[in-house]
Amino acid sequence: MSFINDRRRVLQAGAALAASTALPAFAQDLSRPLRIIVPLPAGGVADNSVRIFADQWTAQTKQAVTVDNRPGGSYMIGMQQIIAAPADGNTWIHLNSEMTAAQATFQRYDLNRQLAMIGLGGSTPGAIFVSESAPWRSVKELTDWIRANPNKLSYGAVLGGAGHLHAANFLRKQNLTGTVIAFKGGPDSMTALAQGELQMCISALPLIIPFKGKVRALAVMTDQRSGLAPDVPTYKELGLDLPELDYWGGFAVPAGTPAATIASINRTMNDVLKHSNVTSKYMAQGMVAKGSSSEALTKMIADDLRWMAPYANELNLRAG
Repeated sequence: MSFINDRRRVLQAGAALAASTALPAFAQDLSRPLRIIVPLPAGGVADNSVRIFADQWTAQTKQAVTVDNRPGGSYMIGMQQIIAAPADGNTWIHLNSEMTAAQATFQRYDLNRQLAMIGLGGSTPGAIFVSESAPWRSVKELTDWIRANPNKLSYGAVLGGAGHLHAANFLRKQNLTGTVIAFKGGPDSMTALAQGELQMCISALPLIIPFKGKVRALAVMTDQRSGLAPDVPTYKELGLDLPELDYWGGFAVPAGTPAATIASINRTMNDVLKHSNVTSKYMAQGMVAKGSSSEALTKMIADDLRWMAPYANELNLRAG
């Protein structure tokens, strides 16, 4: 009788072990909806990219996804939502490169301390733009004009944003000066540039599409040339000593989410990003679907903060 009971216990233990290894340890509960917080209004490129990703995530995992737009407060409203969420893998936030600049500028949150990164989702390069009607056909011609005309350069940017900090860095490295003109977003500053109200903008390269024939890109600020403007050289080709400007999007969960859960999510996220439904729709928006490890996104944020913080301090924009 004891032999039968011992054998039954062994079989039960084996069944339990098989069940426990059938799914990744600490995987999020796919029977519950996934909530992705987007700290920006609905309808923009970031929001659209999340919805494209969410549709494919549901197709591959059968998990329902709710996209929760929480704009405002220099991203603080969205950050407050994710920080208060359970650390169970079922609530994410969509991050973007402008949030790193906002952290350096306003110091109201700490992305790498308050969140745990899942990984990158996509990116698009930044570029140095001038008006199509401007006489400059190269970065050198632009900088020569700025040097010969001190205090005459006006450039557009969101105050404290990535474009602003990159423009300040660009001018400093060239020993040049200029006056920033504040705008609410990249399209607004590009409109002013196209109308000849500014001399320069540093913004996202896909804006060349709606402003075709009205603005000209002089340099792409990533390591590789872009299919959107294959004839435009990269900043490295021009010998410019500048940090890369990659307008990236990525995903994170609350700090304290188990590492095994994040690893499981990361594997599925990268699979979703490789699907043609995602890659083709991202490409139509001027984006490249680009996954990564959680460590790579963490490092990217830390590297950007390292050079951005001194410029943010110098510009004295913390009060917003």
